[in-house]
Amino acid sequence: MSEDFDPESAVWALTVQEQPPGPPVAEAFIEVGPRWHRELLDHALESGFLPAAGEAPQSTAVLEMRGAPVERLVLVGGRQVWEPVPGPAASPEWRTAARERGEVLVVVVPPGRCAAEGPECDPQEQADGLADSVAAACDDGVVLHGTAGLALL
Repeated sequence: MSEDFDPESAVWALTVQEQPPGPPVAEAFIEVGPRWHRELLDHALESGFLPAAGEAPQSTAVLEMRGAPVERLVLVGGRQVWEPVPGPAASPEWRTAARERGEVLVVVVPPGRCAAEGPECDPQEQADGLADSVAAACDDGVVLHGTAGLALL
């Protein structure tokens, strides 16, 4: 990530997807502003992400956490780091899902897809709205996904 990256233009949304009969899946949706989107896409592609259709590929990415907050997403074999500022706090359910699987489904979405969180926003309504928005972007072929290993710092 370039030195003059504006963290205010980034949104990280953490959700849990139930996958019966298996364990739930921890998901991290990442959106950066238009200025940085192409760079993030390039880094994700170099790390093994593919267009979001079907099963997510195993990538070389690693999602690092220190306690509840997400610290960073490490891409391109450690050469590129994307850090949320501030790091989103993962719910206990999200942390449990990530630990059980040892990985996180990371979804890179185009600008304008993730709604900003507000204190009055219901988490389930936000997750449902995000899912609808990402599904529409998937139809346009502009969403990448891949699994990232989980590193607890």
